[in-house]
Amino acid sequence: MKKRLVLMLLLVVVAATLTTGVWAKQETIRFSVWDYSMNPEYKMVIDAFQKENPDIKVDVIDIANAEYPDKMTVMLAAGEDVDVFAVKDFASYSNYLSRNYLTPLDAFVRKDKVNLKPYGAALNYVKSNKKLMAFPYRSDIYILYYNKAIFDKAGVPYPTNDMTWKQFQETAKKLTSGEGNNKIWGAYFHSWRSQIQCPPLLTTKNTLVDGKYGFLKPAYQMALTMQNVDKSVMSLAEIKTSNTHYRAFFESGKVGMLYMGTWYIGSLMVDKHNVNWGIAKAPHWPQNKAGSTIAGLTTMAINAKSSKKEAAWKLIKYFGGEKGAKVFASRGVFPALNTPDVLDVYTSAKGFPAGGKEALATGKTTVELPPSPFANAIDKMLTEEHNLIMTGQKPLAQGLKDMEKRAKEIKEDI
Repeated sequence: MKKRLVLMLLLVVVAATLTTGVWAKQETIRFSVWDYSMNPEYKMVIDAFQKENPDIKVDVIDIANAEYPDKMTVMLAAGEDVDVFAVKDFASYSNYLSRNYLTPLDAFVRKDKVNLKPYGAALNYVKSNKKLMAFPYRSDIYILYYNKAIFDKAGVPYPTNDMTWKQFQETAKKLTSGEGNNKIWGAYFHSWRSQIQCPPLLTTKNTLVDGKYGFLKPAYQMALTMQNVDKSVMSLAEIKTSNTHYRAFFESGKVGMLYMGTWYIGSLMVDKHNVNWGIAKAPHWPQNKAGSTIAGLTTMAINAKSSKKEAAWKLIKYFGGEKGAKVFASRGVFPALNTPDVLDVYTSAKGFPAGGKEALATGKTTVELPPSPFANAIDKMLTEEHNLIMTGQKPLAQGLKDMEKRAKEIKEDI
């Protein structure tokens, strides 16, 4: 009798368990992102998400950074099994949008009553026909990093949060010393065209897809003077031939100032190099106020062909929501969700530079390439012309003229 009673109780427990979903079938979604293995915060967020959502398993597709935009386009075009994916930049977003690879997210947002106000006006960049097509989880701005030891040795005051580009150039010249392998460079512009082409966007209403590029002239004049006359920055040709990367270069103590995005803060916080570093607001032009800078947004999207959109949305909401934001913030990665609580986690994380919080307060901001059907082609064209100008293969005036000519041709062909 007792055995019979125990068996009946066990059957009741099993039935209750099944109806409550504890033993429900687990759904697997495939998430594509770049450099997953190099960024442990992604695993931390996914582990936390899976713990709270045991019915969802996340399989990660890890793609190399440099290959990501092209490889994602190929995978989506081929109909590969990808449910949710990170969108690297606005050029990629424009590409996916034009090919109808994205799922509108508005219904999910309304259903879950997601408060979009903390994400600010940045959401406008990922809307099409008033529909939200991607959701932000990371946000970055350009700031100035500096090596305190190099400044101290040269007897030069640290950068302020109100430094102009002219002062940046003059300071770089003062910090430069030595020759050959022993040379200390006053500053460093990485090989990306955005390092030179983006700062002057804050002085104009034009964008880099509009096809008018005269406003780039002052920035190129400064960069070419620093490279060829002052010799305070490494030349683009040398950067390419030596395969120099800004991260290793700065952390080796070879450069005084580095103009780079906030994504680098997290790396500096955990890297084991003995660099006494600080941050300040990005330098600004005379017509701009302190805090004017270039901003970027990293988003996630649902594959339009996915059959697991509900589960994919849950992952996106977790990444972009407060729980995901606080994990990213604790690792020095600036989240898209901008609340006082999240900012406190970010600036109080171990390794965050003392007094650095003010450097993160922005004034006027703009983006590198707004969403546009021409963004991808113009991006490649601008890179080609940038390389020709900075390596001396084409005079600046001719390069700017050719940019406008080629932009016009791109718009006529697409």
